[in-house]
Amino acid sequence: MDQLALILREDYGLTLHSAAHIDYGIWEESFRIETDRGRFFAKRFLRKSRQTEAMLRGIQTSQQLREQGFPAPMVIPTRSGALLLETGGKRYQVTEWAEGRSYHPGELPLEAVAPMGALLGRLHRLLGPAEVPPAPPLPSPAEALRECQALLERYDYRPEPFAAVAREVLEGQIALLARLPAGLSADLPRPRLGGRVFNSFWVEQLLFRPDGSVSALVDWTDGAGRPGHWCGDLELAIHLSAFDLPTACRFLEAYWSENPLPGQELVALAAELCYGYLASTNFLSGWFARPYRRMADWEATAALWHRQIVPRFLAWKDWESALVG
Repeated sequence: MDQLALILREDYGLTLHSAAHIDYGIWEESFRIETDRGRFFAKRFLRKSRQTEAMLRGIQTSQQLREQGFPAPMVIPTRSGALLLETGGKRYQVTEWAEGRSYHPGELPLEAVAPMGALLGRLHRLLGPAEVPPAPPLPSPAEALRECQALLERYDYRPEPFAAVAREVLEGQIALLARLPAGLSADLPRPRLGGRVFNSFWVEQLLFRPDGSVSALVDWTDGAGRPGHWCGDLELAIHLSAFDLPTACRFLEAYWSENPLPGQELVALAAELCYGYLASTNFLSGWFARPYRRMADWEATAALWHRQIVPRFLAWKDWESALVG
């Protein structure tokens, strides 16, 4: 804590009285800090591959939206006015303290689902629409099959518990992909509408009040503000939050109240959720680099993400009917 105390004093003009670790975030260390000017939230980012420009864009986007009444915490600048401090090979961010609690995937209370969905719709509406490049086609079943088979070979004979999860999921993907028509992906609609997006909107990024309303959207450093498709934010929110179909419908109904989308976009969303993840190795290939600070927590969460893939594909028609209807 001595280094944190020095940085807070020298760069932020804050005298640290106490600091407590918060079990939040797999890329960074998070602290509740008590200072001579009150309580704040501090982060120390440890992953060097994150680009400062993208992180800053996200933080700046949060402050722009905050001026429009969006629940983003106020960022505390350094003495020199920087919103993100780089020193000693690490990056630091300090924000005002926001009361509330976070949830892990699969834990979100039902009363909090609609506020979460409405917040994303509001974010897209406030940032506004813009022309975005066409979404690339999804991989063909044959292409996806080769990728999954190659990754399964890398997981063979690995003794770690998560490797068993990965093998289970990949074997399920391979069994289905091997039976699919060769031209299936060529006929699938792709998302068309978008603007500036959040890039990583999911349940662990938010704090909720006891009544389920959103207290704050707190993590803006994964590329928020970059151009993208609105459906990209929606499918990540649903997948990474481990929403089942009824929960996803509640989430989307609330999103729709703020930023309605035409039916064709929702057909594309269903295709992405049901076939797109089946045809992807998504986060499984990154496990070998072990880039996460809290690997055990990431593995538990990732098991929830990946074990939804096969059952969701098998219920594709149900998902499409419910999302569009």
